[in-house]
Amino acid sequence: MPQMDVLSMPRKVCAAFVFLSVGLFGATADGTKALEKKDYATAYREFRAGADRGDAAAQTSLGMMYARGLGVERDVPAAMELYHRAAAQGNTQAEFALGLMYAKGWGVPQDYAQASYWYHQAADQGDSHAQSQVAELYEDGYGVPQDYAAAARYYLLAARKGEARAQFGLAQLMERGKGVPKDTRGAFKWYREAADQGLAMAQERVGAMYAAGIGVEASPSEAYFWSMLAAQQKERVAARRLAAMEARLSTDQASKVKASAKEWKPGFALK
Repeated sequence: MPQMDVLSMPRKVCAAFVFLSVGLFGATADGTKALEKKDYATAYREFRAGADRGDAAAQTSLGMMYARGLGVERDVPAAMELYHRAAAQGNTQAEFALGLMYAKGWGVPQDYAQASYWYHQAADQGDSHAQSQVAELYEDGYGVPQDYAAAARYYLLAARKGEARAQFGLAQLMERGKGVPKDTRGAFKWYREAADQGLAMAQERVGAMYAAGIGVEASPSEAYFWSMLAAQQKERVAARRLAAMEARLSTDQASKVKASAKEWKPGFALK
């Protein structure tokens, strides 16, 4: 299958790559600390020793170093071998990494069926990142038959664990009535959960719902506040409507909202 460009991939595959780039290095304390300091020689030595002992976390971490070329020459076959060794031991991060490699076609032929298989392996062990990716595959019909109900089930599993993008995905299905009964109040709740974590596309949607009174009582000031937060993250839809929203407020109200937006911080770190 030819490699697809980023714009044609499922909507949150690229976002998941951020998780891999910062969250897989947990093999040993020394290796992790070295990696954080960009002391790749020490990290490699620690992870290599652990991997040779059969430690799945070390194998996964070393695989990521090879996959990304961190302190070593980029070697995707070596990374895949290490991921498979770790995945054979049930390591969810290795399973997720395999799913991502196949989903992106990153150094291997793009294969959504393989991506789905490995994402499912991690998801069924409770990994929230994988559950969110499985949900998206079902929603878009990549590697599996399109199934909105299955998408909603997996989004819910991840959303309950605080996965912001899963919360957003579930909210979209609820707002549109796809795979679940249409429920704008429920949708607003999940959008707000994701918005509170700083997810720009959720903040945009919360602002729009406050503006129109969809799923929540209309509030021009809340609409302006959440749209401003999204716009600060360069969310274009929110940015385009800021002026119209500000026009609905008095000068004093708008100033207070701007001050609040400037001080606002996410309630949780983004996943």
